[in-house]
Amino acid sequence: MMRNTLSMAWRNIWRSPWRSSVVIIAMALGIWAGIFTIGLTQGMNTARTDSALNDYIGHGRISTETYMVNGDIAAYIPQYQEVTASLEASDQVSAWAPRLITSSMIQSGSKSTAVMVMGVDPEREGLVFSSAVNVVEGHFLTDPSGDELVIGQSLADKLDVMLDDRIVLTFQDQTGNIYAGLFWVTGIYDGVSNMVEEANLYVSIGTLSEALALPSSSAHEIRYRVTDLAELDATQAKLTASMPAVVQLDGWKRINPELGMADDIMAQAMLIFITIILLAMSFGILNTMLMAILERQRELGMLMAIGMNKSRLFALIVTETLLLSLAGLPLGIALGHVSLTLTAKTGISMASVEQGMAEYGIASTIYPVTVPEYYLTIAALVFVLSFLFSLYPARKALKLNPVESMRVL
Repeated sequence: MMRNTLSMAWRNIWRSPWRSSVVIIAMALGIWAGIFTIGLTQGMNTARTDSALNDYIGHGRISTETYMVNGDIAAYIPQYQEVTASLEASDQVSAWAPRLITSSMIQSGSKSTAVMVMGVDPEREGLVFSSAVNVVEGHFLTDPSGDELVIGQSLADKLDVMLDDRIVLTFQDQTGNIYAGLFWVTGIYDGVSNMVEEANLYVSIGTLSEALALPSSSAHEIRYRVTDLAELDATQAKLTASMPAVVQLDGWKRINPELGMADDIMAQAMLIFITIILLAMSFGILNTMLMAILERQRELGMLMAIGMNKSRLFALIVTETLLLSLAGLPLGIALGHVSLTLTAKTGISMASVEQGMAEYGIASTIYPVTVPEYYLTIAALVFVLSFLFSLYPARKALKLNPVESMRVL
């Protein structure tokens, strides 16, 4: 009986081929639009995360709780040599770089602003971060204890600073004394985020440790990269066990919680988005089924008059609605997958809004990613919504009076 109902429902759909084709194509296009938007958004978020990790976050951080709570200059990492030895001994750590950090005022010839001064190891910084590599003018730091300074492009524009200009940094050392130093701008870097460019500048760690009156081998934090990012938690557990108890290890999701939550928030937002699209499509199918019942009143009345019971009529209308909805599902998924596969290779240029995207660390060319993990969820949503929207047309059909329906011309 189920096979007969399915066969009858399929034939009924194609009694109005033009109308059914329009509905199926609309459903397919809606599914395609949803899948492509999910892939585009996820690709953009993945690229933003990768760029941030490579440019200024790293995969993990070692510091002290005191420094993370109040930023105390004197709260540098204790037993520094033991900590770095553990990093060198780990097969899971591919690179690490120490940093001293302090807030400062920077003054050019005519302007000033607040910045964060990063004291870095010129050799190791480039192994962990791309900022040392993305120097568009001049060069990165070369002297481990000189007066060289590398500044971001956005900050250079803000202060009207050019290569080889002199600027003054003013900050407090750990004893509370004011330090004012004159530095040469030897490099201008182009980071992925304009906001980070405007906030951070680099000097040699030896120079900054001396200016802060700290020991020569000291660091407020050590940023590191791991060989397998998927195994970051396991790597951190091993490092924690091998290091002094006073140090604190944080993964990139704790360093930048907003970036860490972006994937989860985006996934939920995209599910809501695709649900809204499918809801809109379902109203179109609801309208189509109501029109079909109106046009087939005489036929449905005759079927009930010759013995078709209400449960079978109900099943027939529900099956027709499900088939009409599900017919566009494989086409929509196929279109979405193919379009994402193609654009993942070529990328999609957003050059017209490049400057705005750069503020948030997003490249102007976005490479979407395929999202097969969403296909089953979308199929389930289509089925559930189609079933729910089939109940009203089926109920309307059940309310038909066989005698009165057969009188309809």
